[in-house]
Amino acid sequence: MSESNQHYELVQLLLAEVKSILPKDKWVLIQSDSFSSNAISPKFSEGYRPDVYYEFEGLMIVGEAKTSKDVENAHSLLQYESFLRSCSLFQGEAIFLLAVPFTEYATAYNIIKRIKDKFQGVYEAKIIKGYV
Repeated sequence: MSESNQHYELVQLLLAEVKSILPKDKWVLIQSDSFSSNAISPKFSEGYRPDVYYEFEGLMIVGEAKTSKDVENAHSLLQYESFLRSCSLFQGEAIFLLAVPFTEYATAYNIIKRIKDKFQGVYEAKIIKGYV
């Protein structure tokens, strides 16, 4: 599977996870870089744009998809920090979702745990295993 196809499939997993959290009438508020999205997600203060974003009524969900080649690169690490910092500062319920191929789950888990320890707060960080 090509890199862009793998990324697309991981974004689809993120969208499915976000839809499982939200009532169906809120799905139109999900922003994504997916072809089927109504709007692309906003840039964060550091200039990074998550693959999936939702914010409404005190709930923020930030989703990022990473292929095997991208899980540990410097750009990705800066993105994770930006997104988790935003979650830690959010005044409401915040959820960070990271979709990775199952082969990268342990690596992603350790990275996110380390960054989450740096940005304390009441928010959830979840790694989604892709089978792509």
